[in-house]
Amino acid sequence: MTSRFPAPWRIVEIPSGFAVEDATGQQLGVFYGRADPNVPGHTGFLTMDEARQMAIDFARLPELHKQNATHDPAQRQAVSDRIGRESPASADCATSA
Repeated sequence: MTSRFPAPWRIVEIPSGFAVEDATGQQLGVFYGRADPNVPGHTGFLTMDEARQMAIDFARLPELHKQNATHDPAQRQAVSDRIGRESPASADCATSA
């Protein structure tokens, strides 16, 4: 898969959080956290551990996409054929009922 954001993606620690960059250094996402998110008047902030985990999960997206993508044209054709065969059968059942 050619991509506008080439792998590997890496996590870079920045002040108050973490950034995810692609292989060219393009910043793809930033996740901010606080050392003490329970400061009065500041609710809903991520902790630094939560921000780090979100950056890790985000950086794994290309890897997960490769695992789920069907790259074999024969498999894609088999899926298309199966869907094509199932559609007329379901239509026949609906008309005969």
